[in-house]
Amino acid sequence: MNEQLLYLIELQKIDTETQKVLLGRKELPVLLARREETFEVIKSRIAEHRSNLEEKNRTHRELEDKLKKGLEQLRKTRDRVHDVKSNKEYQAVLKEIETLEQKNGVVEDQIISILEEIDAVKTLLSIKEQEFSGEQQTYEEDKRKTEEQIGSIESQLQSGQKQGEEIRRKIRKDLLKKYEIIKNVNHGLAVVSAWKETCNGCHMNIPPQLYNELLESGDDLICCPNCRRIIYRHEQNVDGA
Repeated sequence: MNEQLLYLIELQKIDTETQKVLLGRKELPVLLARREETFEVIKSRIAEHRSNLEEKNRTHRELEDKLKKGLEQLRKTRDRVHDVKSNKEYQAVLKEIETLEQKNGVVEDQIISILEEIDAVKTLLSIKEQEFSGEQQTYEEDKRKTEEQIGSIESQLQSGQKQGEEIRRKIRKDLLKKYEIIKNVNHGLAVVSAWKETCNGCHMNIPPQLYNELLESGDDLICCPNCRRIIYRHEQNVDGA
């Protein structure tokens, strides 16, 4: 096979791999940001559960304080029974006692209800915190791996750039210019294999006469008449670009 063509094939492999690495450099931070966003949503939900629990605990404390004051007021009202001097005052005090007992009863019911709600929220929060703990471990591991991938990309790019420069120095300037032009108009793919009269770049048929010239392995570079990419015959020991 034409030596210059072999260099072009190798350069195409390097450039294709570099494109993948560049895509990774672009996509990995986006993926990491999305992962962080998902994790923050889960984290905020835990915070909401904790806030809900604190709110109910605060309500419970307020009700306990309210009941304490109500019971103290009831005690004082009951003590006044001994000081009344008329039946009318006595009935009024009894009515006040009844009203206070009803109010305290309502508060006691509210305390029982809020305690049940607190128990339910504590149970749910415990479950969610266990789930969050597992999610946090997964997130931190994913983040570590992603950051390592991002960190290794620059070295991969530098290595690919160095290899590419070495190959480019071996290619004639006119062929290198042609390669770059074709690559730019074909989404980064300038050199492809051909097999059974089919271009593996555009997957269109190659005229039999042109394909025969390709099989003869002459020194001239042959381009696909459809996509204009440089084509070479498919071989088992050569990976098609």
